[in-house]
Amino acid sequence: MPDRPYRAVDELIRRVQRVAANRPDPLHILAETISLIGESDVDPYAILGVLIEGAAHTIARHIPTERRAETAVTLLHLLGERLDSHGLRGGDQ
Repeated sequence: MPDRPYRAVDELIRRVQRVAANRPDPLHILAETISLIGESDVDPYAILGVLIEGAAHTIARHIPTERRAETAVTLLHLLGERLDSHGLRGGDQ
C-alpha cells in the first residue's frame, strides 16, 4: 500500500497544528485590551459600563441556566473582594 494517504494525513495534522499555534488566545487579547484601554483617555465610566455589560452578557449567554444565579452571586462577591483589596469599599458592606 502506498505511503500517500499517510502523508496526506500527516500534512493535515501539521496544518491544523499550525493554525492552532497561530490562533491568539481570546483571554489574553481581552486582558491586553483592557490594559491598553486603562492607559488611555477613554471615559472610565464608559469602560465600567462595557465591562459590567460584558459580565452580564457572559452569564446570560454562556453560563448554563441552572448555574446563572450562583455565578452572578459569586461575581458580586468577587467584585466586592477586589474593591476591598483596593480600599474602595467599607469593610461592613
